[in-house]
Amino acid sequence: AHSDACVVNLGSERESLLKSIEESSNQQRELNDRLAHFDACVANLESEKESFARSIEELSNQKRELEECLASSDAHLQLEKEKLLKSINQEHELEERLAHSDACVANLQLEKETLLKSIEE
Repeated sequence: AHSDACVVNLGSERESLLKSIEESSNQQRELNDRLAHFDACVANLESEKESFARSIEELSNQKRELEECLASSDAHLQLEKEKLLKSINQEHELEERLAHSDACVANLQLEKETLLKSIEE
């Protein structure tokens, strides 16, 4: 009778242990699934990070190109401005010389008229 009770107890313990092992296996599978999902998320984030890094590099290159273009445009505009100012200064100088020439012509005309009057007298 004692042996029979021990066998029943051992059988019951065995079933309890098998049940615990099964639960532990289920938990292990669940943890493995969660770990696989986590690893997939990490891989996706790494991929996005690399994509962002490439985008940032492309934008940085575009910014540098635009800054170079702007600097070139600014330099070109400065040259054009200097040419325009030079032309304006030359125009003013020519206007002054023309006014001086007109004054000289008027003076010469007066002298001519004065000489003609002197000759007539």
